[in-house]
Amino acid sequence: MESSQEVEWTEERAIKALKENQQVMIPGLREQAEGQKVHVEHEFAKLKGVILGNPESMYLPDPFHPSWYTSFRSLPREKLEWMAANRGRHVRDVDRALWEKMVKGLEALADVYRQAGAHVIQNTEPPPEEVINYTSGWLGRYGKHWAFHAQAFGEVFGNVIVNFHETQPSIRYNCVEYVEAFMGLVENDPRAVWMAMPDPLPLPTAFGAALSPGDIRIFPDKLVLVAHGVFDESDIGDRNKPRSSGNELGAEVLRRMLAPFGWRVEQIYFNANYGYHIDTLMPVLREGLIAVNENVLLTELPPEIRDWERINIEPEEYVIGAGNSVPLDSDSQAITEGAKNYIREVEKRGVNAVPVPFDEVYHATGSGMHCATFSYWREDD
Repeated sequence: MESSQEVEWTEERAIKALKENQQVMIPGLREQAEGQKVHVEHEFAKLKGVILGNPESMYLPDPFHPSWYTSFRSLPREKLEWMAANRGRHVRDVDRALWEKMVKGLEALADVYRQAGAHVIQNTEPPPEEVINYTSGWLGRYGKHWAFHAQAFGEVFGNVIVNFHETQPSIRYNCVEYVEAFMGLVENDPRAVWMAMPDPLPLPTAFGAALSPGDIRIFPDKLVLVAHGVFDESDIGDRNKPRSSGNELGAEVLRRMLAPFGWRVEQIYFNANYGYHIDTLMPVLREGLIAVNENVLLTELPPEIRDWERINIEPEEYVIGAGNSVPLDSDSQAITEGAKNYIREVEKRGVNAVPVPFDEVYHATGSGMHCATFSYWREDD
């Protein structure tokens, strides 16, 4: 089918299109939300519903575009050069073996979620050209779609869906591929509220009021932690210095959005040389237990979680995605299978570690299981 972006529109074609009145972009996606609820209590409440990323939506970005580089500069040099050499190309066409591992990793993750009792919404077909090229108007041929990262769609706070717009250009509008799923969720849950963060500025280094879901950790009692990555501790007091992802204005906008619903937003800073998002560095396992390398946090956590026990994650296991694990409930955690030390420490504390084959995917792309998962329903029984 001819893409609407390639059509030479005439009045006759416009009249025909309006008569056809096409309202479905991805068939069946809206229907996958039937019977679902929008509600997230906190990070480790029982997982009941997710949207999972699509391996067909995996076009490599330009890592040296400034809005990518501010995050990716902490990645290994060989990874940056590999992305740069293949920017704009689908991973399947660059490294089929890696792409097949992505497919198998997502399939295994979907199985883990279903076995835990969660409903999985996922598009596994190639998205329309209109989606693939949604941001290429100002990014050119390298600005294609990267929706392997389903979590980039946003976060849910209580019954409030908030769509975020990533600072990284190729995934700023990831939610476009799954907008019909969001429509279905809202249709099925009359209590659901759907909101969105401000659009980013279409400039290489000006992000506006920026925030990524990867900047967020959700704790009990309606506490939202927003973490900003800096590459030098002295940059904390200077808001003109780059952040690894979102910024303080974005956090303030989110605070004002959520305050009427009773949520509180607190901000901290971390060492971005270890990773660009806090969801790759500090998993929340259960009440009183988090995991983070001893050198990552640069400022104190809020008082109510400051004394929680901390499992130390080794840098060698960060690079394969140990910090990007996903709670299935307060007793179980999906963890990339190669993080043997982290798995051992987790199980010492009575948490069941569920291994998932994601090591190589994370090492190649800097994105893992948590990045691939949008949790729209977490609620303890």
